[in-house]
Amino acid sequence: MGANDKVLLALKVWVAAAWADGVISKQEADGVRAVIETARLTDAERKTARSWLDKKLELDDINVSQIAPDDRANIFAAALGVVAIDDEVVAAEHRFLERLQIALQIDDKHAAEIRKQAGI
Repeated sequence: MGANDKVLLALKVWVAAAWADGVISKQEADGVRAVIETARLTDAERKTARSWLDKKLELDDINVSQIAPDDRANIFAAALGVVAIDDEVVAAEHRFLERLQIALQIDDKHAAEIRKQAGI
Protein backbone atom coordinates (compact mmCIF):
# COMPACT_ATOMS: atom_id res chain seq x y z
CA MET A 1 0.00 0.00 0.00
CA GLY A 2 1.44 3.35 -1.05
CA ALA A 3 1.69 6.44 1.12
CA ASN A 4 -1.25 8.11 -0.60
CA ASP A 5 -3.37 4.98 -0.14
CA LYS A 6 -2.63 5.11 3.60
CA VAL A 7 -3.61 8.77 3.76
CA LEU A 8 -6.83 8.13 1.85
CA LEU A 9 -7.70 5.21 4.12
CA ALA A 10 -7.16 7.35 7.22
CA LEU A 11 -9.23 10.16 5.71
CA LYS A 12 -12.01 7.72 4.92
CA VAL A 13 -12.11 6.64 8.58
CA TRP A 14 -12.23 10.25 9.72
CA VAL A 15 -15.02 11.12 7.30
CA ALA A 16 -16.98 8.07 8.51
CA ALA A 17 -16.44 9.32 12.07
CA ALA A 18 -17.86 12.70 11.06
CA TRP A 19 -20.90 10.93 9.55
CA ALA A 20 -21.39 8.73 12.65
CA ASP A 21 -24.33 10.76 13.95
CA GLY A 22 -25.95 10.93 10.52
CA VAL A 23 -24.87 14.47 9.66
CA ILE A 24 -21.62 16.30 9.17
CA SER A 25 -21.49 19.57 11.06
CA LYS A 26 -19.81 22.59 9.49
CA GLN A 27 -16.95 22.25 11.99
CA GLU A 28 -16.44 18.57 11.12
CA ALA A 29 -16.54 19.24 7.37
CA ASP A 30 -14.18 22.21 7.66
CA GLY A 31 -11.73 20.19 9.76
CA VAL A 32 -11.69 17.26 7.37
CA ARG A 33 -11.43 19.59 4.34
CA ALA A 34 -8.40 21.27 5.91
CA VAL A 35 -6.68 17.90 6.25
CA ILE A 36 -7.62 16.93 2.69
CA GLU A 37 -6.20 20.19 1.32
CA THR A 38 -2.91 19.92 3.21
CA ALA A 39 -2.34 16.20 2.67
CA ARG A 40 0.09 15.08 0.00
CA LEU A 41 -2.50 13.89 -2.47
CA THR A 42 -3.08 14.25 -6.18
CA ASP A 43 -5.90 16.48 -7.38
CA ALA A 44 -7.91 13.37 -8.28
CA GLU A 45 -7.38 11.89 -4.81
CA ARG A 46 -8.45 15.17 -3.19
CA LYS A 47 -11.59 15.17 -5.32
CA THR A 48 -12.36 11.61 -4.22
CA ALA A 49 -11.80 12.46 -0.56
CA ARG A 50 -13.99 15.56 -0.79
CA SER A 51 -16.78 13.47 -2.32
CA TRP A 52 -16.97 11.42 0.88
CA LEU A 53 -18.31 14.52 2.63
CA ASP A 54 -21.36 14.57 0.34
CA LYS A 55 -22.78 11.09 0.96
CA LYS A 56 -22.91 9.17 4.23
CA LEU A 57 -19.93 6.91 4.68
CA GLU A 58 -20.18 4.00 7.12
CA LEU A 59 -17.44 2.13 8.95
CA ASP A 60 -18.55 -0.98 7.07
CA ASP A 61 -17.63 0.79 3.80
CA ILE A 62 -13.96 0.84 4.84
CA ASN A 63 -11.48 -2.03 4.79
CA VAL A 64 -10.05 -1.16 8.19
CA SER A 65 -7.92 -4.32 8.18
CA GLN A 66 -5.67 -2.60 5.61
CA ILE A 67 -4.58 -0.05 8.22
CA ALA A 68 -1.10 -0.89 9.45
CA PRO A 69 -0.97 -1.82 13.15
CA ASP A 70 1.48 1.02 13.80
CA ASP A 71 -1.02 3.56 12.40
CA ARG A 72 -4.12 2.36 14.23
CA ALA A 73 -3.79 4.28 17.50
CA ASN A 74 -3.14 7.56 15.67
CA ILE A 75 -6.10 7.03 13.36
CA PHE A 76 -8.31 6.23 16.36
CA ALA A 77 -7.08 9.35 18.19
CA ALA A 78 -7.79 11.50 15.15
CA ALA A 79 -11.29 9.99 14.83
CA LEU A 80 -11.91 11.02 18.44
CA GLY A 81 -10.93 14.54 17.50
CA VAL A 82 -13.22 14.54 14.50
CA VAL A 83 -16.32 13.56 16.48
CA ALA A 84 -15.49 16.07 19.22
CA ILE A 85 -14.72 19.01 16.91
CA ASP A 86 -18.30 20.30 17.18
CA ASP A 87 -18.15 20.07 21.01
CA GLU A 88 -20.87 17.42 21.08
CA VAL A 89 -20.28 13.66 21.13
CA VAL A 90 -23.65 11.91 20.88
CA ALA A 91 -24.53 8.27 21.47
CA ALA A 92 -24.22 7.32 17.78
CA GLU A 93 -20.69 8.71 17.73
CA HIS A 94 -19.77 6.79 20.88
CA ARG A 95 -21.07 3.60 19.23
CA PHE A 96 -19.02 4.34 16.10
CA LEU A 97 -15.90 4.82 18.22
CA GLU A 98 -16.52 1.54 20.04
CA ARG A 99 -16.87 -0.28 16.71
CA LEU A 100 -13.78 1.48 15.35
CA GLN A 101 -11.77 0.47 18.40
CA ILE A 102 -12.74 -3.17 17.86
CA ALA A 103 -12.09 -3.01 14.11
CA LEU A 104 -8.65 -1.48 14.71
CA GLN A 105 -7.95 -4.11 17.39
CA ILE A 106 -7.06 -1.56 20.04
CA ASP A 107 -7.32 -3.06 23.52
CA ASP A 108 -9.50 -1.38 26.13
CA LYS A 109 -6.59 -0.10 28.23
CA HIS A 110 -4.88 1.60 25.29
CA ALA A 111 -8.20 2.97 24.00
CA ALA A 112 -8.96 4.39 27.46
CA GLU A 113 -5.59 6.17 27.45
CA ILE A 114 -6.27 7.62 23.99
CA ARG A 115 -9.78 8.68 25.00
CA LYS A 116 -8.45 10.32 28.16
CA GLN A 117 -5.93 12.34 26.14
CA ALA A 118 -8.73 13.39 23.79
CA GLY A 119 -11.07 14.24 26.67
CA ILE A 120 -13.74 11.82 25.49
